[in-house]
Amino acid sequence: MKRSARLASFAMLALAGGNAWGAYDCSVSVTSVDTFYDSITGVDTHGMVTFTCSRSVDDANTLSYRIMAGPGLSGDRQGRRVKHATTNDYLAYWLSRGTVEGGGAGCSNNSNWEDPTTGAGKVITGTLNFGVALTASATWGYCIRLPAQGLPTAGTYTDAVNLSARYPDNTAGATTPATLLSYTVWVGDHCVFNTYPGTMTFSYTSFSPSPATASQPFVLRCSQGTPWAVSVDPPASSLLGLAYSIAASPATGTGLGSTGQTVTLIGTIPAGQAGSCTLGTCTAAQTHTVTISY
Repeated sequence: MKRSARLASFAMLALAGGNAWGAYDCSVSVTSVDTFYDSITGVDTHGMVTFTCSRSVDDANTLSYRIMAGPGLSGDRQGRRVKHATTNDYLAYWLSRGTVEGGGAGCSNNSNWEDPTTGAGKVITGTLNFGVALTASATWGYCIRLPAQGLPTAGTYTDAVNLSARYPDNTAGATTPATLLSYTVWVGDHCVFNTYPGTMTFSYTSFSPSPATASQPFVLRCSQGTPWAVSVDPPASSLLGLAYSIAASPATGTGLGSTGQTVTLIGTIPAGQAGSCTLGTCTAAQTHTVTISY
């Protein structure tokens, strides 16, 4: 009987010691974010994460904590990326933590937000001050930087990162249930002139037995897999009584992302035209507009 009494007393002490902060009830909430991709400058997007706790009247009125960000779809806390909904295409991004409670967060990759197994670096840390209240919360900013990465396949890209908090902020602290930070990127079909066509110059003699031709190349870039077409307006005109036409070759194609595609504008003045020049040499000019449709 004495041995039984001692065992019971020991079990009660172990239970009391293991729940020194058991009365605290904490959780993490987060605002998920989305953005449209900008192939020229990249995009910074800001959100907020909140750590909330309740306590009993017998608990201390301060509580230290750390908020952690696990790996996303890539399985890497540093090499984060969003994945296209239907292909194996990815876009890389940075996830940065706030450094001042209640404020925003810069997007420097020097403040990566992760969940290291040891140490206090790369996590959000703070202390809740309840005062006389039984509930308290702290809100922090975070930032996601999506750098310019050429012209990726159009569509929706997503990643999901599990956030959790440990309280108190030590290796034996309790951990909140995970909450999901979702990041969505919308990429539209996009085409740009990588280089522009220059001035096209013809030299033609009245009643020429052969056509006169000239050409000007330019380079376009379109989103991966995006169909495109090039048109010239007007496609035909006349100068000094000489009819001519300008056409693009190729006139259609499919985007290759960051790889440029060369299109050549070819102008032709058919043979056998008299023209209206009454002097030895005449010059004239006409403006044409080149349009990429996608």
